[in-house]
Amino acid sequence: MHSVGLLSLAFLVPSAVPAAAPKLERGCELVYVGTIAESVDRPGIRLRRSHRLEVRVLILERRDGWADAAVLTLLKRTEDAPVAGALSEITGAARDGAAPPAARLDFVRIGDDSTVHLLAPLGPAPLRLTADTPARARPSLPLDTFAPFEFGMFAPQPAGSETTWSIALNDRARPAEIWTIKGHEFINAERCRHLAMVQQSADWDKPVGGQTSWQRVDNVWMSQAGVARRVHRSIRQRDGIAPSAAVAIETNYDLKEQGRPIDRTFDRYRQEIETAYLAAVEMAPLLKDARRLGPEPFQLRIDRLDAHLAATEPGTPYREAVLAVRRQLEAAKRGDAGQATGPALELPSMPAKEMALGRPTPDFRAGPFHLADARGKPVVLVFFMPNQETSDRALQIADAIGKKYGSRVAVAPLAVFGSRDSGIENRDRLKLSLPIYDGSSAGTLFGVDSFPRFHAIDGSGKLRWSFVGVGNETGFLLREQVENLLSPPVATSSPDGSGNRRPAPRP
Repeated sequence: MHSVGLLSLAFLVPSAVPAAAPKLERGCELVYVGTIAESVDRPGIRLRRSHRLEVRVLILERRDGWADAAVLTLLKRTEDAPVAGALSEITGAARDGAAPPAARLDFVRIGDDSTVHLLAPLGPAPLRLTADTPARARPSLPLDTFAPFEFGMFAPQPAGSETTWSIALNDRARPAEIWTIKGHEFINAERCRHLAMVQQSADWDKPVGGQTSWQRVDNVWMSQAGVARRVHRSIRQRDGIAPSAAVAIETNYDLKEQGRPIDRTFDRYRQEIETAYLAAVEMAPLLKDARRLGPEPFQLRIDRLDAHLAATEPGTPYREAVLAVRRQLEAAKRGDAGQATGPALELPSMPAKEMALGRPTPDFRAGPFHLADARGKPVVLVFFMPNQETSDRALQIADAIGKKYGSRVAVAPLAVFGSRDSGIENRDRLKLSLPIYDGSSAGTLFGVDSFPRFHAIDGSGKLRWSFVGVGNETGFLLREQVENLLSPPVATSSPDGSGNRRPAPRP
């Protein structure tokens, strides 16, 4: 059995011979264009929706055993002229067709064994895509509406010479996918292998009234270079009331461009992708507290994105992802995190990575402070939000630790959910001398969602102590941890050099 992430990026060979995965090289870009049409015909619910679909796949890295890619899915709603006219009459708002598309950004790892996984790389920029980058299986397609992501160009190949094979899914609520090689057809004058898949509920052929049955049918045409040239997917649901489908979702798209941006062009593409991704990751933990945090942390991030947009004008094909993040920041600034003017950028949901004691901490830079440069001595990180009632105490504790231990301990006060300039103003008002750093990137890496927060890290870079909040005992507890890190227990040795103390002889 193959796992859920299998994809077909294999060179075309006769169907009796198993296909091999190609070597996707750094910089390869595939652009797919098509449509998604959705219809619902149920009592009290009747709708028709259609979207223009564009998917861009850019290979970012090539390693032995896999290739890592960014996948940007853009969906733009299209309206029939009579419907659009009626909407403008009712709402009074003109629809000029210039509405931005919905955007979804994914990082995927494409294995030479044809497996595919979603990645959640850690910042700061430039992103490092390594063997231990957090990953998970790609999500299952929804069956009752269109998906915000599109991975249909990644279709599986058989492991051997069979022409029919099944793929068991991680989602045990769904039956296996049954794939078949249908032969060969010409797509745009290129001979392609036709792969077909059928997946359906057990009662699809005999629907039962009051129960929903469903069927998904995929058709993918793979070129001799192992690239999907055309994809068609049909998802249907029946309610057991009528033989016709109550829900129908049709997805069709073709490969329109295949190129290889090089040198500065590739660098600009990658910078745009990473800017959008890191801004969205940094923004996510703030959204639930948008009203409490106020406009400052969101305006700070808007200014940062505006500086990027101005410096990189006219932008790249991946600019829509950056603009989508900016729309959501504007909404959060108003206190309406879920009411962005236009679609916001969507990232795949990934399991939260907890910062566990005893585990290595992620490296980061915050201006002149570089965590890796402090290896060999204890490090104290103090995450605080400027202009809060807890800010003064947190900064005073950080300053006291810095003065007491001097160069033997690295102390880094990191401003989160607010600007570094505001943190400097807090420090100067208290007449302290410690430096203040921008902690936005570090806060994301360490999962900081509340303030203040104290971390003590040993000389090997492992987290040894963490404390949330600040009170009369916080300074004492932190000093105790630093003393322990500066004075590790001395190992005792036995006369035989084994490192184990021999028990004293009994009288």
